[in-house]
Amino acid sequence: IPPFCNLLNCKDTQVIQVVLDGINNMLKLAGPDVEAVAAMVEECGGLDKIESLQNHENVEIYKLAYEIIEQYFSDDGEEDAALAPQATAEGFQFGADSTAADGAEAPAGGFQF
Repeated sequence: IPPFCNLLNCKDTQVIQVVLDGINNMLKLAGPDVEAVAAMVEECGGLDKIESLQNHENVEIYKLAYEIIEQYFSDDGEEDAALAPQATAEGFQFGADSTAADGAEAPAGGFQF
């Protein structure tokens, strides 16, 4: 994978597109080993190169780079569901738990400003 990722420095857009397609296919076909393959890409500097290709003038290269990062290197799935607001009839209830992160309790009557 490292020599493959090194080809992302090439100036030839066709080579870059083929390499991005190859990385995308490797990640797709990795199955349960997708995290290991993604880690290898990241460790050899491939992720940094893919991120920089999101600013490439060629739209196809930009789209491929964006797709790879969004699909395999995005942290969006790790959001804490407990932090989401609770929907009520009056609207949204933020911080349904009255205990702060440091264990302090909110005032019984709420805050007065």
